[in-house]
Amino acid sequence: MKVNILIEEITEKFKQPLPGITAHLELAPYRKAYSKNIKYNNPTMASTLLLLYPYSNSINFCLTQRNKYNGPHSNQISFPGGKKEGNESLENTALRETEEEIGIKQNKIEILGKLTNVYVPPSNMLIHPYVGYLNELPKFKTNEREVKKLININFTELLKKDIIQKKQMKLGDKKQEIEVPYLAIKNEIVWGATSVILNEFRKMLQL
Repeated sequence: MKVNILIEEITEKFKQPLPGITAHLELAPYRKAYSKNIKYNNPTMASTLLLLYPYSNSINFCLTQRNKYNGPHSNQISFPGGKKEGNESLENTALRETEEEIGIKQNKIEILGKLTNVYVPPSNMLIHPYVGYLNELPKFKTNEREVKKLININFTELLKKDIIQKKQMKLGDKKQEIEVPYLAIKNEIVWGATSVILNEFRKMLQL
C-alpha cells in the first residue's frame, strides 16, 4: 500500500471515536490513573509525539530510550516529549521537544491528530499525545544528554497478534512484584505510559 494512502487512512481514523481508556487499561490495569479526581492533583501539563515517516514503501515511527537520571522515568522507552513551557500550546510542546531530542525541525512535521490524554501518577503529569507525520526520510540528530538510543519501528509491528505480553515487575515503591502487561517490540519491553499511548494507536488502526 502506498505511503500517502496509509497516512490518509490514519488521518480519517482520527475523525472517529477513539478507543480511549479501554485501550489504556489493557496495558495498565494496575493504575489508578483514570479517576475522575485527576484534576484535583493539579498535574503538570506535558505532551509527546508519535512521529510517523516513510520507509521502504511503508510507515515507520520511532521511540527513544532515555538516559539515566534521577527521576521516575529514567532509562525507559518513550516518545519524544516533555513539560509545557510558558504560554506555548501543548501541540507546540510536542513539536519543540521532538526537535530538541531527535533533531527533526518543527516546521516539517504535520500533526495528524491527538490521542486520549494519559495521567502518569509517579510524576503527576498529564500527557497529551499527538501523532505527526514527516513527509521524508528523517535525518535524526539525537540529544546525547537526553537520549541513550533511538529505535526505528515499522508500524506493522503494532498489528502482531502476540505483541502484548506480561512479566513480573516492581512498580514504584511497591515491595512485591506484580504482573505487568507490556508491548514486545523489536526485543524491547515497552510499558507504562508509552505502551498505553501505543496501544490506543494500535486499537485505532484496527477499528
